[in-house]
Amino acid sequence: MLLKFAYQEFLEDRKFRNTTEVNIQNYKVLLGGFIDYCHDKGILNAKEVKSIHVKSYLRHCQNKGNSANTINTKLQRIRTFFNYLVEERIVSENVASKIKRQKVDVKINVFSDEQINQMLAYYRVLRRRGNLYV
Repeated sequence: MLLKFAYQEFLEDRKFRNTTEVNIQNYKVLLGGFIDYCHDKGILNAKEVKSIHVKSYLRHCQNKGNSANTINTKLQRIRTFFNYLVEERIVSENVASKIKRQKVDVKINVFSDEQINQMLAYYRVLRRRGNLYV
């Protein structure tokens, strides 16, 4: 089956399953980019897609400046699409299932010196007020 028709069937299936309109739009944007990428590379049939093509697309997105979170979201959407294709027996295996997610750096927010001084000043005022009532 042609990739673009499989994509259209997938979107119809999502609508049938009462997927929210926001999620359907998300699928259109994220999967649409992958479908366009495959088309540009000459991959027209769903059975022609290999895991190397998915990795190549994700690398392409990374080079365009997509964050690790965005790439992981795109990978998840592609996996869902290929799970659907496996369920419908359009392809025999999910080519994206063994691709590992990218490591996401955890950002730790710390207080500035000014914020710490403000907190300490606030608690000093509270302590003084408490001493006045004793």
